[in-house]
Amino acid sequence: MFKQSRGFFTRLCLVGILFINVLFVKGQNDSINSDNVPGVLQKMVGLADWGVDLLTFEKGNCTLFIMPLVGYEERTQLEYGVMPVLQIYSKANSSLNSEFKRPSSIAPSILFSTTGMYEFDLSSNIYIKDKWNIKGKWLYQWMPDKFYQIGNLTDKNNYSDIEVSKFEFIGQILKNIGTKWFVGVSYDFANYEVDQVSGSLLDAFSPKKVKGNIGGLGTSIVYDSRDNVSYPRGGSYAEVQNLHYLNDLGDFSFGKMSFDFRKFCGFQNSKRILALQLKMQHTWGDVPFYRLSFLGGKRLFRGVSQPYKYMDKSSIYMQVAYRSHIWWRLGGELFSGVGNVFSQWNDDVFKKVHGLLGAGLRVKVLENDGLNLRFDYGVSNYGNSAFYFTLGEAF
Repeated sequence: MFKQSRGFFTRLCLVGILFINVLFVKGQNDSINSDNVPGVLQKMVGLADWGVDLLTFEKGNCTLFIMPLVGYEERTQLEYGVMPVLQIYSKANSSLNSEFKRPSSIAPSILFSTTGMYEFDLSSNIYIKDKWNIKGKWLYQWMPDKFYQIGNLTDKNNYSDIEVSKFEFIGQILKNIGTKWFVGVSYDFANYEVDQVSGSLLDAFSPKKVKGNIGGLGTSIVYDSRDNVSYPRGGSYAEVQNLHYLNDLGDFSFGKMSFDFRKFCGFQNSKRILALQLKMQHTWGDVPFYRLSFLGGKRLFRGVSQPYKYMDKSSIYMQVAYRSHIWWRLGGELFSGVGNVFSQWNDDVFKKVHGLLGAGLRVKVLENDGLNLRFDYGVSNYGNSAFYFTLGEAF
């Protein structure tokens, strides 16, 4: 344990030295302007702004941005594709989303990777003037992946190479019942086909648990006072969701309950932000492994690259992030987190708890909406590390 912790803090020091000057030294000089910048850099900045303007089309209360997608994570390696983002802004005198300055958005995308992964996605988040919020996500994806044994304390050097083909239709239909409260229904329909390429870990599952359908319906209660969805500088977000998966709608009967709380505190004219998140999830019944609670990935634990590495029926995760504007479209983030997965809410919660520390760079893609490209590197206290280059904040 001591050797693991020592190695963890050594890697942490390297991460901190790399980013501490950017966030806390340069961040103190808010007066940086073009007069302080070399001519070559000014030309690069101008070229980048010109490129963004070239891909942005505005008409009336609609904005269309043709976004080239480039990303990286260990599971998929280099990712590339395209995503047109259509944003529709409400009129000043109408509805809920003018108060929160939230546009409706529709974003289809196509994505490929150098490992052979391909993905077709249609995501939408619609606010309509009679105070309904309709979220939906259609996704088809094929990708090579790894499956580890279920549980937090199992041997993580033992895994099977798998190929996953999935189709998902997930979303919510919410009704505003006050200034910041929403209630409504949630749904989760999916088909999974998982083929084992090497190893034998999937042999323990019945055929339907690796190739099956799921269908779930439930309720959601949401509190949302964030000032911006893409890059909140203030406010809170809380969601309680309860889903029941039925044999009449799929091949499994199980339940899932989750709680997600986020708090954002802006200071120094919102150039610096402190963000916090607490997320808990519990599942019960005949749960297929692809709907278990997990710890890892580019949002829930940025120091573990494989979401199928640590998973069980329940999980708890807390993270904190310090975000700072640096200059022009550039920003940075320091983040830390702690979490665990376990089968029951007992002493297992405190066994082999995972800690995370990391840092990241931000490049703002849409100036008005705060949508960022992010580069994140995180390390954990059990020898894991991960690098992500992707679109949008982790939370």
